[in-house]
Amino acid sequence: MSEAGKNPYEYVLGLLSRNGILQHVPKDQLKTLVQRARLQRFREREAIFHQGDDGHCVIGVVDGFVKLSSSTAAGREVILEVAGPGSVFGEIAVLNDWPRAADAVALTNCSLLAMEASHFKQALHYAPASLLGVIRIVSERLRRATGLLTDGVDLPAAARLAKALMELAALNSHAVKDGLQINTTLSQRELGGMAGLTRESINKHLASWRERGWVRLSDGAITL
Repeated sequence: MSEAGKNPYEYVLGLLSRNGILQHVPKDQLKTLVQRARLQRFREREAIFHQGDDGHCVIGVVDGFVKLSSSTAAGREVILEVAGPGSVFGEIAVLNDWPRAADAVALTNCSLLAMEASHFKQALHYAPASLLGVIRIVSERLRRATGLLTDGVDLPAAARLAKALMELAALNSHAVKDGLQINTTLSQRELGGMAGLTRESINKHLASWRERGWVRLSDGAITL
């Protein structure tokens, strides 16, 4: 959280004030919410919560990236979202008093802000427009889930993998001499969970693309 070094809560306040839900909360109420929250740190690959857990808090990503995923009846992982700085997740369970609908795992070392359910609801009470933000986010997640289903019918495997890699590059990447390196490292099984493919299919396509010079693979990092 390098940008937050001098005044972490001012940094967090600025970050969350741009969030689609919390941007409508009056600044004094948002400041109170942030001050009452707990700043937590998770190591890479550490579990944050599990599907079925009680939804007692809403989590804001301050630094790092979090994988939200669910499992099919056959045990295959489906990645629902990769949440980065400024993202908020867990709000649906809190607002509906539901258990967690997904697993949350730190993809990188993370700094997260845990906002208690009652405090989060109180903040939204002062900003009815925030509910529109909730609707937009739920709609976006539904659109993404629907897209994953339709892609499985309409798009060939190579196109689904390419789409997943472009989404990761847009989320977190940096320019290198001969391409764009994706900073968030996913295993081939996780890439499959994001693209709706098996690990074997991911491996086959990445190997083919590497031979053609379309991608470069090094220590788990992918360069486009």
